[in-house]
This record gives sequence, structure tokens and C-alpha cells, in this order.
Amino acid sequence: LACPVPLDLTDPNSIQNVANWVTNEYDGTLDVLINNAAICFNDPTLYGKVEYTPFEDQADITIRTNYFGTLNVTRSFLPLLEKSSDPRIINVASYAGRLTILRSQDLVDAFTSPTLTIPELSQWMDRFTRDVEAKTHSQNGWPNTCYGVSKL
Repeated sequence: LACPVPLDLTDPNSIQNVANWVTNEYDGTLDVLINNAAICFNDPTLYGKVEYTPFEDQADITIRTNYFGTLNVTRSFLPLLEKSSDPRIINVASYAGRLTILRSQDLVDAFTSPTLTIPELSQWMDRFTRDVEAKTHSQNGWPNTCYGVSKL
């Protein structure tokens, strides 16, 4: 499916516009949703040099795009997937999001809890962002990778 409607994971209106387009083009049904979009601050990138972004400025946009954006896309497309006879959601992950990046057993326990809810996970993502912006993330057991945390 080539979608001629731009999708910005940080813009709920953009996400809804794409969901509306799929609804209109495919009778409100979606069989497969593949979540593969993400941002990562690496320099140099595969595309050359990029302007330097301080670590504390990377957290918000990375978590907002990679975690919350993916969550919002999934929520927006669930009604379309529920109309399919054999729906699938494929989330493309990254080795960067392995649990061993966490430097606190409390964080590992929280992220691996069998009772962890989406609202709780979202609170952890918000906490990481706040801790990075306050430059307290390391002392609170978080790693020095916004991308990695966004892919946990």
C-alpha cells in the first residue's frame, strides 16, 4: 500500500488523516499494520552529517515519535484492523532496545512486570524524558540512549 497522505507520528491530526484515507480507500478494513517509523540521533548518519543535537534535547522528540507516535498509530488503526478476518500488527523493534541498557534493577523489574499497563509504560517514558531534560537520568538508572529507551 503506497499511501499518498503524509504521516507525521508526532501529529495526531496527521495520523487521523491517514486512518481516514485508509478507511475511504479500503472500505474501513486493514489487514496488516507495520510500525517501522522511528528517529535516531546518530552522527554521521547513513545520509551524511547532521547538525549536533544535545542529548537533553533528543529525549522528547525521540520518545514522542518512536513510542507515543507508534502507540497513537496503533490505536487509530485498531478499529480498521478489527474489521479484518485475519488482522496483524507488526512492530519493528531494535536491538538497541534490549533490557540490558537499563542500569537499575527497579527499572528492569518495572519494564518486565507481567502487570505493566500501557498507561504505566507511558508514565515511564515521560519520566525518562523528564530525567534526561533535568540531566538526572544516569543517577536514576536510565541509559545514555533515547532511541534505545524508545524501543524497549
